[in-house]
Parts: sequence; C-alpha cells; structure tokens
Amino acid sequence: MVALFVIATISLFLVVDYFVYRARKRKGLSSREVDAGLKSRFVIPKGYFIGKGHTWVELLPNGTTRIGLDDFVQKIVGPMDGIRTIPSGSTVARGQRLFSVNQGEKTLSFYSPISGRVISVNDELVQHPGSARKEPYKSGWVVAVEPADLSRELKQLSIGREAAERIKREVKRFRDFIASQSAPGNRDSTAVAAGVTLLDGGVPVNDVLEHSTQEMWNKFEHDFLCESDLSTEPN
Repeated sequence: MVALFVIATISLFLVVDYFVYRARKRKGLSSREVDAGLKSRFVIPKGYFIGKGHTWVELLPNGTTRIGLDDFVQKIVGPMDGIRTIPSGSTVARGQRLFSVNQGEKTLSFYSPISGRVISVNDELVQHPGSARKEPYKSGWVVAVEPADLSRELKQLSIGREAAERIKREVKRFRDFIASQSAPGNRDSTAVAAGVTLLDGGVPVNDVLEHSTQEMWNKFEHDFLCESDLSTEPN
C-alpha cells in the first residue's frame, strides 16, 4: 500500500511538473518575444509594424502612433549615451530624419517610417537612453506621431511573420556587411573581431558596433537605416 502511495505521489508530481512546463512554454510563446540574452534571437512582438530602417510603429487607440528602435539595431549598436529628436510640433515625411542617437562622439540618424506631425517626445527616454534596451517596444518609444497618410504607408512596413522574415534577411545582410568591412585595406578593428563569428554562419553578437569608427557607423546607416524614399529635412 505504501509502495502504491509513493508511486502515486511521484506520478502526481510528474503530472504537475508537466503542466507547469506547458504553461511556461505557452506563456513564452504567446508574446512572440525572446530572451534578450540570446544572441541568436530578436524581440518581435505582435501588433508592431517594422520599417525598413529598423524603426517600429505602434498604432494607438486614439489614432496616433508611437515610433521607436527595433531590437535588432539596438543589440548591434550597443549602449546609447544620448537621443536627439526633431522638435515636437514638427511635420515629417516618410524617409526624413526623425531622431538620432549617439555613443560618445559617434552618431546615427534614424528616418521616419511614416509621414505626420510629431505630437510628443519621450522625455524619460531622452533623459535615460539606456532604458530603451530593457523594453525596446514599451518604454523605449522615442516619439509619438499623428499620421498623415497611414493607410498607404503601412503597406511599406512589415508585421508578424513578414517582419520575422525581414529580420532573418537583415541578419544575413549584416553578416555580409561585416565581412566586407573586414576585408584587407578596410580593417575596422571591431569588424575584424566580429567577422570570425559572423562568417562562420553565426548571428550578430551584441554590441558589434560599439567600438567601431564613425566611418563604419556612416556605412551602417546608409546600408541599413535609410528608408527607400529618403528626402529632405523636416519643417
């Protein structure tokens, strides 16, 4: 009888453990987010549109939008020391410069994925730019924009599975980018250090561009951050 009780108890614990595991697994998959510590994955939450220049757009219930930096570019660039946006009240067209980030003296510009009017700036993020890496799609929004032509411009953005496929292609493009920068005669020290991992078929390691030069940042901006219809500065 005792033996049967022990067996039943063990069986009960195994069943409970199984359902706890299933619950945790479902919880992890439901948000489509991944562990930020894994170098092979990037956060792509449901309901967010991803632009070609690695900005994201969140549609708010009041008809406005929030825009920020996607997880891919934040992990590659590394810690940000500052964020500078165009002034609240400015109008911006898709492809125009919307904000910039700096790391020491190095600067990257990001371009608006939609047209509209900037109605607010995330002052908390401006004061504490490092917080964007902790929650890139929540407290990491940079500006709020009242869209001018959203129905047409959303077609230029990716969401869901399409966004995930785009990020996969960007990983491959970035691997090729690092390889080109590591070629003889173009020897950025960080590119050479990272190139071994990337050329082996790996994925971008965190903070690859942190210790690279402004020249390499400029090339990265040109190849990965500019929207296809880049135009003039906003009003």
